[in-house]
Amino acid sequence: MAAQGKHSPFMFKAMAYPAGIFLVAGVAMTLLDTYFDLTLLTVTTGWLLFFWDWLLLETPMPNWSLLMIIAILIGTLSVAIFYARITEGTDGELHEIERKIYKKNNPQFPRLTENQTLLMEALAYHANFRKVANLDSICKLVSLSTLEVETGLKQLQAKRLVKQKVTRGTFGSTIFELTLAGKDYALERFELT
Repeated sequence: MAAQGKHSPFMFKAMAYPAGIFLVAGVAMTLLDTYFDLTLLTVTTGWLLFFWDWLLLETPMPNWSLLMIIAILIGTLSVAIFYARITEGTDGELHEIERKIYKKNNPQFPRLTENQTLLMEALAYHANFRKVANLDSICKLVSLSTLEVETGLKQLQAKRLVKQKVTRGTFGSTIFELTLAGKDYALERFELT
């Protein structure tokens, strides 16, 4: 229960602002009417009295209740517009989440086995740190046998995710790189910088 003698400052402000506005408007109209010989005060008073009489007319539906219904409809419309504008940003976020779920459930890339996924991660690691990916470095990274790595890399080449480069010369070697589709796959599945 509220303590006796304490009044809400909000209630005072809610009553003081309109009273101040009416007081200032009345003084301004009186000063204008007095010093500039205008009929502003009498015209305004006439309009206000006409409006008051209209509000008190005896009709099947009182005019003041009609104004209240219109005010309620305008208020409801204002609240609806406000909430529609607030939720505009969440629609974009919702669309992005739905797109991610769709891409996860309907991948544009082929499904890979566990070993193939390991090999793709290893090749993505090499590409990310700009290291040369040869058979030995891949085998050390994924802890698979050489035969399993060779088989997996051939399968990835058949799926056009990996390409093989053979260098000639004294220190010739075989290097494996991701193709453009392989890079897209790695960017989609793994966190690359």
